[in-house]
Amino acid sequence: MTAVPLDRLFVSGREPGTLMAVRDGIPLRFGGFAADVAHAAAAVRSAGVARGAVLSADPYHFLVGLFGLMHGGATVILPPDGMPGTLSSLRDGFDVLLCDEPPPLPIANLPIEEGQDDAVPPGPLDPERTTLEFFTSGSTGAAKRIVKPLAMLDREIATLDALWGTTTGRRPVVATVPHRHIFGLTFHLLWPLASGRPFTSHIDEMWETLLARGVADTVLVTSPAHLTRLSGLPSLPPGHGPVRIFTAGAPLRAAQAREAATVLGVLPTEIFGSTETGAIATRTQHSGEEPWTPLPAIQVRTDDSGCMVVQSPFGPDGAPFLSADRIETMPDGTFHFLGRTDRIAKIEGKRVSLVRLEAELAALPWVDDVAAVVLGGSPERLAAAVVLTAEGLIRLDSLGAFRLGRDLRRQLSRRLEPAWLPKSWRFVEALPQGAMGKRRDADIWALFAPAAGGAA
Repeated sequence: MTAVPLDRLFVSGREPGTLMAVRDGIPLRFGGFAADVAHAAAAVRSAGVARGAVLSADPYHFLVGLFGLMHGGATVILPPDGMPGTLSSLRDGFDVLLCDEPPPLPIANLPIEEGQDDAVPPGPLDPERTTLEFFTSGSTGAAKRIVKPLAMLDREIATLDALWGTTTGRRPVVATVPHRHIFGLTFHLLWPLASGRPFTSHIDEMWETLLARGVADTVLVTSPAHLTRLSGLPSLPPGHGPVRIFTAGAPLRAAQAREAATVLGVLPTEIFGSTETGAIATRTQHSGEEPWTPLPAIQVRTDDSGCMVVQSPFGPDGAPFLSADRIETMPDGTFHFLGRTDRIAKIEGKRVSLVRLEAELAALPWVDDVAAVVLGGSPERLAAAVVLTAEGLIRLDSLGAFRLGRDLRRQLSRRLEPAWLPKSWRFVEALPQGAMGKRRDADIWALFAPAAGGAA
């Protein structure tokens, strides 16, 4: 089945009995989804919602809320997570939160409901006027708002389907990644929905849980953070693995790609992209460290500083997008990724702003100054060098370095996701500075050398 534009999903002639999703072995049909969306849209219109946010751990409920807002005429706000601090920082930007669980703070909300009676299916949408707002970590530490008309997502899905629709067919899609972010949303939910391919309405973050359910003849949407945790798992018997693995968030090392193929039976298809541009390029590491190949209709070049410039029909207004990714372009149009120039780190496949992490730590009463860095290794990990206040020094003397580091992680966890929490700590009298008074990562890294001591 060829993917249909999401703006015409409910007028495409799809049969109500078409299998849309599966939750714990129970089928969820397209006709029921249309009715649930119609009821959600009516509730949105009745409440006069102009800007609505949607939050649900259940993928099916998430889509009901998402399409309910769009068909209710509201702009869709997609919080990057459900942390109280995140929702609090965004709450002035939306009228109501659509959710299936009580929100973690007092906030106007509408329940996402399932199993509604038959209703008149929603009509078509205006793909240029229907907009979704994503949020991702900006280099300044503040959440960066990215507005995408539905038409951009339609164009990206059509491209993905032209590339891989034949090989993925009608096979069900399973996932280990959340749908709050653009990769999980597009590859686990929107592309399958548009192409009539069923998806699982749950996220299996643990391999043991996912493999116990079975992944034979499926399409797996996962991340490097998950693929680095395959060590020790037995290889699946022939015919018991997925037919294709999509992964995004950070480049895989060649050894990680080979291990995934050994355990799961197929080499991962890696996706290089961003929230701003959508999918940019792809590769499969048959021999190791292959270059990235841009997707059709996408042009990639470098600016004078070696940063990637992307011309993409999936990006804002189709205008060139200057990325903080440094690349080396090849004569055949492919490219090699050389690293980033900003202070955005990729930890477990998630964008982590070191600037925001430092700001959150500096806001604690025990912290006078702080520098966050990423330490090498496999996997890479976050580290923080901290200058303590007088109150912090008392706590250090009372708790010791290890317990104080753990206490700081606990305080941060109230506002930040687990991937943002440092795993290594140094408590120092002053942060090192260069001759010109600038802080250099190399000096901070030196604090974490084995001989430096003071570990937490």
